Amino acid sequence: MSVVTLLTSVVLARTFDKVQYADLVLLFTLTLFSLGFQSSIISKPYAINQNDLGELNKESYYQFNLNLKLIFTVGVVFVFPFLYYFSFDVWDFQRFSIFLFYIISYTSYFFIRETLLSERKTKENLKYGIFCATGLVSLLLYILFSNNKNINFFLIVASTIYSLVSAFYFISNYKKIKLPNYTWLQFWNINWKIGKWLLGSNFLFHISSSIYPWLLLYITEKKDIAVFGVLISVAALVNPLLTALSSYLLPLFVSVNSKYDKIKELVGKWNILFALMAIVLVIIGVFLGQNIIVLLYGEKYQNLGILVIFPFIVQAINVFAQPFKIALNAIKRTDVNFWILIPRSIISVVLGFLLINRFGLVGVFYTMIFENLFYQISYYIIYRKVFKF
Repeated sequence: MSVVTLLTSVVLARTFDKVQYADLVLLFTLTLFSLGFQSSIISKPYAINQNDLGELNKESYYQFNLNLKLIFTVGVVFVFPFLYYFSFDVWDFQRFSIFLFYIISYTSYFFIRETLLSERKTKENLKYGIFCATGLVSLLLYILFSNNKNINFFLIVASTIYSLVSAFYFISNYKKIKLPNYTWLQFWNINWKIGKWLLGSNFLFHISSSIYPWLLLYITEKKDIAVFGVLISVAALVNPLLTALSSYLLPLFVSVNSKYDKIKELVGKWNILFALMAIVLVIIGVFLGQNIIVLLYGEKYQNLGILVIFPFIVQAINVFAQPFKIALNAIKRTDVNFWILIPRSIISVVLGFLLINRFGLVGVFYTMIFENLFYQISYYIIYRKVFKF
């Protein structure tokens, strides 16, 4: 779905004005936060615990998670009015309903996707993915070529596409939606044992990475949120390659995780490649960044000046430090991320508030550069300590 995600940001940023696109950035941020919460409590524990349960318990555990997803959805319905009130300046029941419909349908689709991946039902997952991707690409192409500027139209149709998949899945499995029983407490304890750390890390990650649209909303103006969304999106073009490399390297590092000298050798070797990627990324940002933004997102985002370079620098810092994170994950030191995210989140909020007040939108990227340097240097220090340099 990464290509669809990129196409979505490009088409919507080109089509809608900055205020409308800012509302979408805020909505997408809330949606991803909800998805992260859902994954931490339901989907990831379900995937992790698959091999620890017998066939009979697997069926009961599946029923529990299906019901837990429905309870989570009810919780979203109750909580979203408060989030909407603090996020959007005008109360409009129709828009509120459409935004809520989008969040529920999006999180439901990804619940299904993550559940099927956990059960290794790749063909069924592929069918649902192709259906959604085809529908969304068709919708985006229609909006692009018809220049349809109705934000509600996009959200309703996109939500309907996600909902059709969700409805088909839940109707097919409706017999497994049962009333609570005594095993629910046992399964909840299983989920919570793993999920509490994932939830903590997810919450802190979203504070450190997603706080900036909200700070801009309350300190500057909505148009800055739209520009921020575009700048972050263009720097994220390298994410699919970064994800692919990380997915390739993690098993390679895991295969020698009992031999620290081998891991250090791998880190040194792959650091050269990641360093070169980081340098190339900054060079692209300096010489081609503005041209790429205008090409993809339209002339309303031209003449951004030095702002264009900053997101490439932030991404370059992240790229360069990947081998250290992969090495620690390979030896199951996933707790490191949680503890580093605590001070990183505090830096993002406090320093972000101060610098955005002082410098406006540029202050966001000053903060992002500083908190990313802190985060990656902390990883490097712990890496050196663990591997005893």
